[in-house]
Amino acid sequence: MKIDEKDLLLLKAAQDGLPLRAEPYAALGAQIAMPADEVIARLKRLVDCGVIRRVGASLAHRAAGFTANAMVAWKVPEEKIEEIGNAFAQRNEVTHCYSRATAPNFPYNLYTMLHAKSKEACNEIISFLSAATGLTNFLILYSTRELKKTSFRI
Repeated sequence: MKIDEKDLLLLKAAQDGLPLRAEPYAALGAQIAMPADEVIARLKRLVDCGVIRRVGASLAHRAAGFTANAMVAWKVPEEKIEEIGNAFAQRNEVTHCYSRATAPNFPYNLYTMLHAKSKEACNEIISFLSAATGLTNFLILYSTRELKKTSFRI
């Protein structure tokens, strides 16, 4: 797929997010002199061709009161990684779920990111996930502060 100048203009305008308006695609298009229906069609084409993964909303979790964040590293039998990863990914409390190769002295191969209103609430979610899957070998890494949070920029 070839990206043209209009696609680049659209991607640059959209990289800061959609405007919080009743008609966000029209507002975005107004910034670059493009009608809303063309904005939508181009974004759909860019998603369909794999240039961008998705157009979605992102919750500013700290501003919404979700102040406890935990990355949980799980040791999952290789033959169950797909099944358990999919089960974790279906949970609303899990915002990210990745499988990774293990490293020497670090046997964990599945990672989940959780956000909750308290550390205790995170622990309850982790206990539920552990009980639901039978996984007992995991490591919890709590965030202590946010250093950087930005998306890729053109």
